Amino acid sequence: MKLKIKNFGPIKNGFGEDGFMEITDFTMFIGPPGSGKSTIAKALSTLMWIEKALIRGDFTDKELKLPGRFRARFDFHNIKSYFSDDSVIEYVGPMYHIAYRGEGKLEIERVEPLAVVSIPKIMYVPSERNFISVIPTLSVIRDLSPSFIAFLDEYNKAQKNLKEELELPINDVFFSYDKLNDIPWVKRHENKTRLSQSASGFQSLIPLYLVSAFLANEHKSSFRASSGQIVIDKLGPEAITTDNLKKLHDELQEGIKNKQDVTNLIHKAQKMLASMNPSHFINIVEEPEQNLFPEAQINMMFALLSFRNYNEKNKLIVTTHSPYLINAISLAAAAKKVYDKEGLSTDVIRDLELIVPWEATIGPEQLRVYKTDGEGNVSLLENIDGIPSDENYLNDLLGDFNENFGKILELGDE
Repeated sequence: MKLKIKNFGPIKNGFGEDGFMEITDFTMFIGPPGSGKSTIAKALSTLMWIEKALIRGDFTDKELKLPGRFRARFDFHNIKSYFSDDSVIEYVGPMYHIAYRGEGKLEIERVEPLAVVSIPKIMYVPSERNFISVIPTLSVIRDLSPSFIAFLDEYNKAQKNLKEELELPINDVFFSYDKLNDIPWVKRHENKTRLSQSASGFQSLIPLYLVSAFLANEHKSSFRASSGQIVIDKLGPEAITTDNLKKLHDELQEGIKNKQDVTNLIHKAQKMLASMNPSHFINIVEEPEQNLFPEAQINMMFALLSFRNYNEKNKLIVTTHSPYLINAISLAAAAKKVYDKEGLSTDVIRDLELIVPWEATIGPEQLRVYKTDGEGNVSLLENIDGIPSDENYLNDLLGDFNENFGKILELGDE
């Protein structure tokens, strides 16, 4: 998966010579406030959803090319106004190549045949998620962005599907939901508090963790390959609709009428069912570190990586201001290299688990970290053997702090 973006909101020159950023299993964006991290994440989310809609047949490429239709899709994240006459947005996904090159010029090309379809569940986790905990009637407030409302719906669904206490990535902290009285609870060391009255860190962490855990579990293995055919393990709520079933029925009836081969009809049914049912989970998270102590930030990052690893097709895309998250990713990548070595002793594995759980590791080839500079440019963070370098924008700020602190002490001595 690749993305090119230029002259769109705060992103001016974009990335590199050809402009294409590679979107891998784990992709992170860092940079100063207002430099375009979230802009890239929101544009990518929109384009992935457009590809998914084209696969499902929600609309055709001809309909999308009608005046204003493509730009209107970016209203979901309130970034439609970011377009200018010379905006360039180009996306190469698993199934479609979508290129917008200014002044309404839109090209759409299918890059893979739709013989076997695999669509994702796409979740955008906004930074405003902590509002959910303190405003119980949030869903009726006007002017909320559609993306926030979508997240709120998933949060409510995850709460209602919670069957027992959920352990959070903070020592001895649990979340529960009283369905009868519609009250979310936080319990720590046997002290129980309403979520709305709990610490701001919990109000930020719980919506993110709850929804991510729920969707990651929902899409552990929606379908699998078997004997060259697609076998449906389960059909998600997106698949079971009257319109989808009618569409499937009509397609099969048409095939029978035209005396199509039975094998072809079965394959057509499998393809349509797969296109209705997400097989994996793409988690796009703004600022996982929000309101969290550094140790909790790292634990949260490891949890999100674990959810990514539930399914080899899953993707995790993160925007951040936190140097601790970059360091956590470096630990996860370094640990993966060690875990992959043959002949590790039980003691080594135990010691590794205390630093980075095996399920939270990620290969250096699976990750990319990009930085935005506030001038409209995007660059790839330097790495050493695939592991993000500690010489980066966020760590440099910590270095500046230490240097300035030393200068103050020297001035005091003088």
